[in-house]
Amino acid sequence: MPSVNGKKLTPSEQALWNTLCDNRGKAVTRGQLLAVVGYPAGISTRTLDVHIQHLRRKIGQEARIETVFRIGYRLAV
Repeated sequence: MPSVNGKKLTPSEQALWNTLCDNRGKAVTRGQLLAVVGYPAGISTRTLDVHIQHLRRKIGQEARIETVFRIGYRLAV
């Protein structure tokens, strides 16, 4: 299982982290991120928010994942 800062990431967290890193500084839509973890883009779910919350805890402050209101998330530059 891949790890960041010595903390193991689930496959979903790893996929989200890779997507955010690949798009550093750019907002990634909730639909795009949902597709990364295997959910249809049109559904309304808090699952993505929970994955991001866990990822934030594991990654720590050196890599800030920002919420972009009504769009999705972005990894700060």
